[in-house]
Amino acid sequence: ILQDVRIFLDGAKNGAIIISLGTNVKWKHLNLDTVKSVIRALSKLKQRVLWKLDIEVPFEIPENVMVMKWMPQSEVLSHKNVRAIWTHGGLLSAQEAIWKGVPMIVMPFFGDQKSNTRILVAKGVAIYLDITTLSTQSILHAVEEILYNESYTRNMKRLSSEFRDRPIPPLDLAVWSVEYTVRHPNGTLVTPLRSQSWVERNLIDVYAFLFLSFFIILLSIFFVIKLLINLYYNYVYTASNLRKSKQA
Repeated sequence: ILQDVRIFLDGAKNGAIIISLGTNVKWKHLNLDTVKSVIRALSKLKQRVLWKLDIEVPFEIPENVMVMKWMPQSEVLSHKNVRAIWTHGGLLSAQEAIWKGVPMIVMPFFGDQKSNTRILVAKGVAIYLDITTLSTQSILHAVEEILYNESYTRNMKRLSSEFRDRPIPPLDLAVWSVEYTVRHPNGTLVTPLRSQSWVERNLIDVYAFLFLSFFIILLSIFFVIKLLINLYYNYVYTASNLRKSKQA
């Protein structure tokens, strides 16, 4: 950890909270009122907050908050004073928090983040924060719940123990997998892409099928509309002829 970050976290006598929304979710995509609500909530906390913030804000940053544009998240989560992380619920962030045993405040945006959040909440290791109703009050409620309800920390420690209980460390498994593939170039870990044609590798057949299906659907819609228009004009023409016959 950088020295200034370490000093900041070492001085967090009431604990520290990490705010990191990963690499794909940007605070600049949120409106300034939302950011202002976050800052207002953080200013009311006794805990120190390390915030990965990718924008310059026209508001005063509270004394208990340290802003960074990039954060060594895994290393920071290892600090003894970190008590919770506010994250977007991405798979890698969730795995890091579980590995380190740090309970989570999860504010999902898209993709697998929402399903990850449901699983984490169901396991009792995270609290859900809704971005659509985000306010100073909802943030304070989430922080107080995750910090002072000991069940979240207890459940996360148990889940972390389960997650770490492996017959072989993940790094050793990754090294073994690479070496196994080198030793057995035609083994079970070799990608099937090696035996696929250029068409299969680039999904050309799939795209062709989808394009053909879309074209057939459009063509069907065109003929149905054309048929309905013809029926309508035939009906109008027939009705007009009947009126003329009666008048004659």
